[in-house]
Amino acid sequence: MLPDLYYQCYQKLSELLKGIQQAATAPEVNPPRLRQNVLAAQQYFQQQIASLDSQDIDPAVESRVRSLQTEISKQFNLLIMDVTFLQAARQPQTLQTRQQQITQRLQTLLSYCEAILGV
Repeated sequence: MLPDLYYQCYQKLSELLKGIQQAATAPEVNPPRLRQNVLAAQQYFQQQIASLDSQDIDPAVESRVRSLQTEISKQFNLLIMDVTFLQAARQPQTLQTRQQQITQRLQTLLSYCEAILGV
């Protein structure tokens, strides 16, 4: 089981990601604001979660959490690239494709948060 601090931090990250997901699926998406929100969520993850002390966690659980944290970090990097491509897109079809990729990436991040919260 996760310590309360871990649980609270991942709960907040999940809420941030859900807000970004709503913004990404809006009919009039604002790529610069979306990028700003993604960077803020990534910064929250790096400063508040990745730096948490893992001594209070069972070693078996800690291994799983660390593995998922690595995946979350990778997905954030890919999400930032997706948002960058969205900003560069000019054709409606390309915009739609990029929005779908961003939505899928956010869903992946949310599933990792849920997996950690369910530990």
